[in-house]
Amino acid sequence: QVHSAQVIVPAPSASTGARAIYMECELDISRAFGVSAKDDGPPSAFCVTDEMLRHPKWGQGLKDVLDKMGERSRRAQGLSKAVTYGGGMVLGSCKVYLLAAKHQGLGLLKIGPKRLYIAKGADEGLVEINPLCVLDFYVVEGHQRGGLGVTLFRRMLSSEGVAPAKLAYDRPSPKLIGFLRKHFSLARYTPQSNHFVVFDAYWSSGALRSGGSSASGGSGGVSAR
Repeated sequence: QVHSAQVIVPAPSASTGARAIYMECELDISRAFGVSAKDDGPPSAFCVTDEMLRHPKWGQGLKDVLDKMGERSRRAQGLSKAVTYGGGMVLGSCKVYLLAAKHQGLGLLKIGPKRLYIAKGADEGLVEINPLCVLDFYVVEGHQRGGLGVTLFRRMLSSEGVAPAKLAYDRPSPKLIGFLRKHFSLARYTPQSNHFVVFDAYWSSGALRSGGSSASGGSGGVSAR
């Protein structure tokens, strides 16, 4: 069963100084997820899993969408290779939340579990944790201050049943750090050698009891993105 959540597109803010841009796709993304959307209707947030990518009718089209949007995200972040793509081993245990309306892609949010060794403080030992991680987050240019990003992010939080403080963030950009500070009051963290950000608030409310244990050695993340 495919689940979607309809959301309203705020008007592009004039303060962004950027022209509203849509990423056109050959695939009718809304239709692939069983949503009948109007040409001028609001977008919906869809969760893409390997099951959808294996769909005999829609799978290849969704892979193409992931490739296209992943490349846009790569260029926007100045990365050497894309984090989100539709080829190879595809998603595995990861998921990608897409914000789209019919043939128009507006944003993506890739998440997945990782096994990490994290220092709780500058002078403390490492702790092994297994958090859900934000691996890629992108909203098309011209909509990055229009409310779509927080709408997509909150949809993911609701669907996954997780608080933003309980996530780990892989090499977050300054924009993402600012986004998390503005919308979720997350700011304090200890820099890690593996470049993941785990906010201090992660350790409150029994985070270790939900899947972490002390570790006496090792450094860096076990899994690359």
